[in-house]
Amino acid sequence: MKKLSLLLMAAVCSLNLMAQEAQFHDNKVISHRGAWKNTGHPQNSLASFRAAAEMGCHGSECDVHLTLDDSLVVYHDLSHAGMLIEKTNYADLIKVPLKNSEKIPTLHEYIIRAKQYPKTKLIIDVKTPKEAARATRIALAAAKVVKDMNFEKSVEYLLGYLPAVDELRTVTECPVAYLGRYKNELPEMHPDTILRRKIKFLDYQGLHYLAHPEWVEVFQRNGIHLNAWIIDKEEEMDWFLQHNFDYITTDNPERLLEKTTKKK
Repeated sequence: MKKLSLLLMAAVCSLNLMAQEAQFHDNKVISHRGAWKNTGHPQNSLASFRAAAEMGCHGSECDVHLTLDDSLVVYHDLSHAGMLIEKTNYADLIKVPLKNSEKIPTLHEYIIRAKQYPKTKLIIDVKTPKEAARATRIALAAAKVVKDMNFEKSVEYLLGYLPAVDELRTVTECPVAYLGRYKNELPEMHPDTILRRKIKFLDYQGLHYLAHPEWVEVFQRNGIHLNAWIIDKEEEMDWFLQHNFDYITTDNPERLLEKTTKKK
């Protein structure tokens, strides 16, 4: 009887997990900084998230910084209109609007927008500022906002600073992916290090996987969730689809959605 009860509990848990996954659009497409390239919306704007969600992307990535007065803002570059974000108060940043007249959104505002589109995940890229250790502070602050807004089931994190990855994993059950490094390969990106550190989510720049297809085999054999960025070329989209990546991050979500639909 006890064994039957345990089996039933396991079945219920499995069904709950499947139901949670089913609530999101069933594809591999992560729109990079929202859908902006073919829509004309500014990157990381509320409009770009809405466009990505409305076209049916599984997820939309955004970049998060911390201002001088501890406001979490959604923006890619370290500076806006010549103002270094980490050295500027939020009130001063928003004096210069985005090209569609939106102000730079806070993470709080971005989550409010994301809640209107519950079938698209919010993929939060915690930016590494000039002082790399500050990325840990940004990550923990972002996790607190997400938790306080009861949005953890719809969020995943990306970080390029390994100590921040380790710290964030202690305070959230959301997936936390390591980004590796732009263009330059680091020893810590090697499968041996990833397996030793028990990292279960990766989001390397596409060129690293293309240079090391043997890594892909090792990662997948060990159950590591794989994402790749920024995949815009047709032949590269095909390669990552053929290699069964879990996510593919792109500036051209419209085309990748066409390919994933055709593949099904």
